[in-house]
Amino acid sequence: MQGIWLDIESILKLIAGNQNISDLHLSAGEFPAFRLNGEIVRKEELWKIWDENMEILLKQLFKNNPQRFDKFLVDKEADFAYLSKDDIAYRVNAYLSTGRINVVMRKINNVPRQLEGIMFQNISESIKKNVLASPKWLFLVTGPTWWWKSTSIVAMLEILNKEKPYKIITIEDPIEYVFQPQKSLISQREIWHDTWSFNSALESALREDPDVIFVWEIRNSETAEAVLNLAETGHLVFSTLHTNSATHTINRYLSFYPSDMQSSVLERMADCLVGIMSQTLVRTKDEQWRIGVFELMLNNNAVKNNLKKREIDQMQNIIETSVQNWMISMNQYAKKLLERDIIKQADVEWILSNKANPQV
Repeated sequence: MQGIWLDIESILKLIAGNQNISDLHLSAGEFPAFRLNGEIVRKEELWKIWDENMEILLKQLFKNNPQRFDKFLVDKEADFAYLSKDDIAYRVNAYLSTGRINVVMRKINNVPRQLEGIMFQNISESIKKNVLASPKWLFLVTGPTWWWKSTSIVAMLEILNKEKPYKIITIEDPIEYVFQPQKSLISQREIWHDTWSFNSALESALREDPDVIFVWEIRNSETAEAVLNLAETGHLVFSTLHTNSATHTINRYLSFYPSDMQSSVLERMADCLVGIMSQTLVRTKDEQWRIGVFELMLNNNAVKNNLKKREIDQMQNIIETSVQNWMISMNQYAKKLLERDIIKQADVEWILSNKANPQV
């Protein structure tokens, strides 16, 4: 039984067929654990994984490339993608904890989900009408780490891939889903593998004749500025932030800039922002799966005016009162899920009481 821990493929077979398992956790000195319907479950009927096992497993994930393993020992962490022998893609984070190797593997769908399967149809229609039909500007998808942000964006990009003769460029860390070009031409660039950094990839993006650009995450002021520049120069740009509402997102974006530049940044965002979608996950009532709760803000005249006047605290009220204009607040979305008996009120109490998302 202990020998199974010497083979990463054997371990992955334990979770491959269970759609309710999203993540695998492997830690030296610990039992293997899964995230099942949002909760960590230790498999104590199995053997613990020891330090020498973890080193072997990580080397296997690195395809037995000694340079990658040596780099991990220097950097003490690594983010990368792994494709199993069963053609299941995983997003992997390896790191050290008290000097011991830990690995977390997020299972990625081989087939992109349809937008209508992720959210209510009227919200997916709003995104198609107001975001995907836009020939340019910036759309931000925000929420906690690893909570379907990339799943939502992949669903949007796949619609464009099927329907538009575009050139789509993605800049990712790592690449999770590999698109098959249909009407669009698609170039996918992975940090460290295809380019040295987000900034260098963004600098060269304009020379690659794109219509649509997906920037995996805005991490610093350089990326924030580059993303705005791309949106201003006539491109449709998608990106993500670890924020939990439109208001929080705008404030976070401003924090990348010195105070004397923030008013001009708001002017620029007023002119080139398509909208912001924030999302989180809650358990379904039967606790068999998790479902998204969404907020959608679109940049209409009221939002533009608030941005230009720097009245960001008024934005939530605009969202709440703009249901007829294709918007929805997270509070309103949660209530719709409750009305349809899909979730339990206890799991969305923090949303209904307008408290901060504990996951962000």
